[in-house]
Amino acid sequence: MVPRNVRSEANQVSSRNSSSPYDWRDVQTALSSHVIHASSPGSPTSRSTRQSTPKTNKTPYITKDNAHEFTPTSTILVGPKHTPFHLHTHLLTQHSSYFRAALGGPFIESTTNTITLSDISPSHFSLLVTHLYTSRIPHPFKEGKPAYYTLLHSYALADRLGLEAARNAIIDTLSALADSTNSVPTPSDTWMLYDEIRENAPVRRLVIDLFVFKKTDRLVEGHPEEWHPGEVVK
Repeated sequence: MVPRNVRSEANQVSSRNSSSPYDWRDVQTALSSHVIHASSPGSPTSRSTRQSTPKTNKTPYITKDNAHEFTPTSTILVGPKHTPFHLHTHLLTQHSSYFRAALGGPFIESTTNTITLSDISPSHFSLLVTHLYTSRIPHPFKEGKPAYYTLLHSYALADRLGLEAARNAIIDTLSALADSTNSVPTPSDTWMLYDEIRENAPVRRLVIDLFVFKKTDRLVEGHPEEWHPGEVVK
């Protein structure tokens, strides 16, 4: 098992059931190497909100010169049903400090190339896998409404796994989603923001800025009991 010292200090993310396997071993096409920062000029997202991603000289997509790096795969068993994700080890260790420690350190996982994460949601992990291979975070909706909770859960998971580029992309996506739909997170989202995401996480500052930018004073005053106290006070 991976010892606690390779885990992030972020709180663990709640799990959801899923049984369909995800296999990314057939990826053979060139993959996008940039992250879309879709915030409009008037958006509250700023340089101070996002964290810089360490630069790397490694090519983030498959070429004839680095194809051998994408051959080995690792199996990540996710959720209570251990949904298997077969992912390229090179991408996991290049972009995640958690997987780099687990798969490259003196742990049994580095020998078996298998890691079990039974306490997280396969759907949230799948969103991070999408970013790992495409450098994009899709805009989540449920019943036609922005699903901010999906982005916040995924942010907490990215923070736990040390996926810094994914964290930055989620911040950009959250801001762009708020701009394009003229909406803000729900009261229940603010509880998750404070209960499951570390205190100094940039996404907290972004959500507060969104409430100020969207002028939601009446919304907060109309339902004071539904919001997290930290959000109302600020």
